[in-house]
Amino acid sequence: MTDVAVVTGGGRGIGAGLARALSERGLHVVVTDVDGDAAQRTADTLPGPATAMPLDVRDPGAHRSVAAAAADLGEVSVWVNNAGVLSTASAWEATDAEVTATVEINTLGVVHGCRAAVDVMRRGDILNVVSLSGLGPTPGLAVYGASKAAALSYTQALHTELGGARRPIRALALCPDAVSTELLRAVSDRPSSALLFTGPRVLGVDEVVAAGMAMLDAKRQLRVLPTWRGWLTRTQSVLPGVARVLTPMVARIGERRRPGG
Repeated sequence: MTDVAVVTGGGRGIGAGLARALSERGLHVVVTDVDGDAAQRTADTLPGPATAMPLDVRDPGAHRSVAAAAADLGEVSVWVNNAGVLSTASAWEATDAEVTATVEINTLGVVHGCRAAVDVMRRGDILNVVSLSGLGPTPGLAVYGASKAAALSYTQALHTELGGARRPIRALALCPDAVSTELLRAVSDRPSSALLFTGPRVLGVDEVVAAGMAMLDAKRQLRVLPTWRGWLTRTQSVLPGVARVLTPMVARIGERRRPGG
């Protein structure tokens, strides 16, 4: 039976890269995106069989429709929840629309995708592309970080529950630092995005894709890219008093590195 992979947010960036990598492994890839034309463009470039479908990840029924269509193509063994949005603003300045979209897409989109995947998978891996921002407080990205923290917590709980139920499905969380994508470039002119540029460099899409694919072959449930940034971010959670003093200092470094800063 043909192995099938579903990728959300596959129209561009990390999602398109993961779709290609999975196709190169011989899976039939179902490429989904809220922009159906973008999903089709990705599908048309893949080396193996591919199907494009529009998907608004905020809609649980749409996830179930994609899952059913994927199951008709073969055995769904990989499901990648990659779709996401990035917004930066002070916690009190984010608009109602930004808050709603960020939580619905970044958190509920992952939850709905996981539930649809579990419904049709007998075995395999659910790979959720989360974020370094989900590991600790990220001033300037408060809503975004909160949405990713919730997605990470859900992923880890789901992984444990599946193990307890003796179902051979893993729920994996990939947490990369800032990545050179259209999402990052769209907010790089905002001072509130400074923390995104505090690392030595911005990650490339290929690095994140390689890390995600490696997780499918390994036992690790959580991977932070780069690892040391994860430890630093977690420290802010357990030492909030220190973080309140040091984070503005670190943000100033990011402001100098930020394009246009």
